[in-house]
Amino acid sequence: MTKKLYWENPYIKAFDARVISVEIYKEDPSKYLVTLDQTAFYPEGGGQPWDEGHINTARVSYVFEENDQIYHVVDCAPEINTQVSCQLDWDRRFDFMQQHLGQHILSSVIETLHNADTVGFHLGNDVVTIDIAKENLTAEEQAAIEDLANQYIYRDLPIHVHYPDQHMLQSFSLRKQPSVTDGVRIVEIDQLDYSPCGGTHPNRTGEVGILKIRRLDKMRGNIRIEFLCGKRALMDYSWKNSFINDIANRLSIKDTEVLSFFDKLHKDYRQLEKENRSLHKNLLDYQIKALYDEAPLHKGCKIIVQVYEGFDFKSLQYMASAISRYENAIALLSAKNDKAQVVFTRSQQLNIDISKLFKEVIGLINGKGGGNAVTAQGGGEDLSNLESMLEAARIKLINEYIK
Repeated sequence: MTKKLYWENPYIKAFDARVISVEIYKEDPSKYLVTLDQTAFYPEGGGQPWDEGHINTARVSYVFEENDQIYHVVDCAPEINTQVSCQLDWDRRFDFMQQHLGQHILSSVIETLHNADTVGFHLGNDVVTIDIAKENLTAEEQAAIEDLANQYIYRDLPIHVHYPDQHMLQSFSLRKQPSVTDGVRIVEIDQLDYSPCGGTHPNRTGEVGILKIRRLDKMRGNIRIEFLCGKRALMDYSWKNSFINDIANRLSIKDTEVLSFFDKLHKDYRQLEKENRSLHKNLLDYQIKALYDEAPLHKGCKIIVQVYEGFDFKSLQYMASAISRYENAIALLSAKNDKAQVVFTRSQQLNIDISKLFKEVIGLINGKGGGNAVTAQGGGEDLSNLESMLEAARIKLINEYIK
């Protein structure tokens, strides 16, 4: 059973230990599993990721606990029964300590203000989330939660750790019940919050620095709260502040005016977009009429064959739909973009199976798609053969389909 130094003192950055065992790591035979008589490396568990660092020169990339034994995954094996010098990646560890205590504070505040339990917790390398048993939070409620959480932090409250027996455990007002019955570890925030937890935390709430809620999402009847603490919150503020200042400088406005200026730009954009759609439709209608008027006749049918460069697929579909409403018209339309896009259509009164024709030629551009007797559409990868495919379809129309 490995002695857990991280419980005795979460601020240990370096320590010496004796190597108990070394074996091949089955998940990755190029690495080794090392056990020590004592360790300050926190193993993955309880929602908190593992610590990283070095055992002598061997890099510790993963730490986990199994049957009361803590295993360190390393890239080279130390000698058994030797003393080794161990070094934690302290920036990683302290970051997790800040986030984890921040979670305790946030969950406690939400229970206090809304009587809502925390039913999920994830501490990732970039963000932290908790899921709370509540269907909705208003912006005002979110602000109140964030404000009280930061008041806890600013008060620099002490953190106490208890290992109570069953009798003492009953005296604690626990925010949640422990998942084990033996060796229960209780983390206390100065008589304000008591929570069973095996993770690492700073000694005082002030070391969390700041807590910032980034976003809320509804998740299966609960609310997922994404938040950041300490240095993570500072880094998040830094890039957002840089972006806002950059935008403000480009627009020659104050940073406080960015949102209102954006609202105006967005409103103007929507109006221009609406006008552009109307003009684009008018232009397409003009092009459609010109295509129909100029199309060659074959046995009373006008056959339109057209290839467009960089034409969007929705416009192609609009043109096909419009042409299908003309009399005795067949259109073989295509656009060259990242791939070839194709729409075949015909007038409603014509007795021609466009889907059948489409399937007979689409393979010439390594394409696929489908449709019905009136309209078929799809795409293919072989842009170089697009014109040949359309010509093949035109010839088939003349020789086989138009009676």
